[in-house]
Amino acid sequence: MACITQKPKVKNILELPPEILLHIFSLLDYKHLCRCAQVCSKFKEVAGDDSLWKLQTWKEFLLHDYQCKDEETWFDVFRSYWVRFGRIHSAEVYRKVRRLWDRLENYLKERDPKMFETLREPAFLGEIQIAEERMKCRFPADLRCSLQIHNGQEMGTGLGLLGCIMISTYFRSEGLLDCASMARSYEDEGDLTGCVPITYCFVSQKSQYMAVTDAGGFKVGEMFYPTPDQSNNDADQFITGNSYLEWFEKFVVDLETDVFPRIDNRIFRFYHEPGCEARTDDCFSVSVSTCFMPDLSTINPPHYFYVYRVTMSMDKNADKRKSCQLESRHWIITDEDGREEHVDGPGVVGEYPVMSPGAEFSWTSCTTFSTTYGNMRGHFTMRNLETGDGVSITCPVYHMKCLPHKIAKDRRQAMLERKKNL
Repeated sequence: MACITQKPKVKNILELPPEILLHIFSLLDYKHLCRCAQVCSKFKEVAGDDSLWKLQTWKEFLLHDYQCKDEETWFDVFRSYWVRFGRIHSAEVYRKVRRLWDRLENYLKERDPKMFETLREPAFLGEIQIAEERMKCRFPADLRCSLQIHNGQEMGTGLGLLGCIMISTYFRSEGLLDCASMARSYEDEGDLTGCVPITYCFVSQKSQYMAVTDAGGFKVGEMFYPTPDQSNNDADQFITGNSYLEWFEKFVVDLETDVFPRIDNRIFRFYHEPGCEARTDDCFSVSVSTCFMPDLSTINPPHYFYVYRVTMSMDKNADKRKSCQLESRHWIITDEDGREEHVDGPGVVGEYPVMSPGAEFSWTSCTTFSTTYGNMRGHFTMRNLETGDGVSITCPVYHMKCLPHKIAKDRRQAMLERKKNL
């Protein structure tokens, strides 16, 4: 009868060979890994294996493409990032911000490499602390994490990361500010107390702001365009996000899904409502995209400004005999209360475009409402180039609605109520 040799039984985990412990430890998070290192010298030696800290760095800080420098260990990298992010903030906040920046970087590298080159290097923790000392308050965690990935962008290029909008003599293109610029513009008194600009346009000199304290009655973390309240010399708000993370995520998603058109290789902040396109005679198309302009609007008095971009085209395979030239436009403008205004005029923005097979013509114009919502629809009268007959090309209904907003009066009242309850 053959003799069967039995392997010695392991009485407890301390007797497991190092390679088995290494596999077990690879399933732990960094907190449990640190605790295991305190059990005994054997566990400490295994827990110090650099492959484990490479894995922890990947999991916690998403540094999949990171290359260690000379004599730098993965434990060194983990500790450095933990000091910058994990010790002060929720690692989950960092991971959310990091993933968004990864997606934005990938988009820019592929679609707009020149814009990618304007992104600044990460802010050092010391730079952020100096900015916070100047403000005498801290940046919210999501903004703090973002600054330590990219500290804004170089602003000398004239084109901001946030895209642009243009109408007549007005132009806006917002870039991301760095932490020092934010701190220099921190408002510790006045109608924007407790707020810092997050973006800035050198041409329009307009910014989006974030409330970093509630000293002025603003909700901490809220992103907004300030607009003057003419009734009391205070600042009303058009809200663009409840937090930096929400605001930034929406922007990244809009870019990835091509919500905004690229015109002359620049992102324009026009929004095209799905289905906002009309077909005429099975060969003419008209589509419209719109942009609310908070920087040219007020809540008190109610004055809401919109820019719209109309594109008219003729199919390239259409019958050439249907070619025509625009003569006049007819608009029906309706506000939120149902009031209608009819507007007729020659051409469009002084032009009389010709539609022939494959032709396309776009133009930009603007309108205002005294209500928070309005719409426009209409048609264009064309003249057939061959027969001289009139042709009517339909423009679809397009809707315009302002951003959510808050008024200074309500904010001040809420501040008084809070003081009464102290």
